[in-house]
Amino acid sequence: MSTPLGTFIRTPLAAIALYCVASALAPQAMAQACGPSVTLAANQWTMVGIPCVPPAARSTIGDVFGPSLGAANYGVTWIAWKRVYDDNRCVVSSGPSDCYIKLTLASAATTGDAFWIYTTLQKTLQFSSSTTSTPGPFFQFPATLSTDGNSRYYMFANPYSGTVSWSNVVFPSTLFGFFSFTLSVQQAVNNSVVSKDVHYWNGNTYFTRDLTNPVATFTAKSAAWLEMLQPTSAAISNVRVRVPQP
Repeated sequence: MSTPLGTFIRTPLAAIALYCVASALAPQAMAQACGPSVTLAANQWTMVGIPCVPPAARSTIGDVFGPSLGAANYGVTWIAWKRVYDDNRCVVSSGPSDCYIKLTLASAATTGDAFWIYTTLQKTLQFSSSTTSTPGPFFQFPATLSTDGNSRYYMFANPYSGTVSWSNVVFPSTLFGFFSFTLSVQQAVNNSVVSKDVHYWNGNTYFTRDLTNPVATFTAKSAAWLEMLQPTSAAISNVRVRVPQP
């Protein structure tokens, strides 16, 4: 399965030949802290995020996704992969095989994490009632800038249970190695810190929205791709992506 964005951010291809078996129904006790439930379509990849805080002792793939998708069926009817951000592996020239890891039920899963999930069965995804709301006033992700002209794609999840507008996201940074400065989305785009296009996956292909347009939003449990660039000014460094609490 390839995508218009090329091999660098294409969906993981391994484990796509899964077999359908009977599975327990997803629990009906829904956690308001994580926002509304979402439906995962059968036989396709979905970009999924965690918009709430799992209990410290129950923050694994099995804990977070198992109740909805069936922990006993992991690797049979569903599977999860995660993007890896190792500078030695995840660059354009290395290809996609080094950029993802196949997770186990024991793999960590916490607030703001983004995953590719493939399921052979249509499932309703919701997290346990023991989760709590992500605290404000913001949630922050690191993002390494390009230094060689090759774009660096980051898969971000909405860390909150409410809809976030990308136009409200800001980019704290360091100027001249010393001064702290927070770039607005428009300033980040103008200085080639980030591409104006945010990339979404609809289950079959990618589509884009303009970061500066309020139409570009993040719903709960969703994830999207940001394309980090090489800034026009070498004075900009140490950039983070800060998502305000909606």
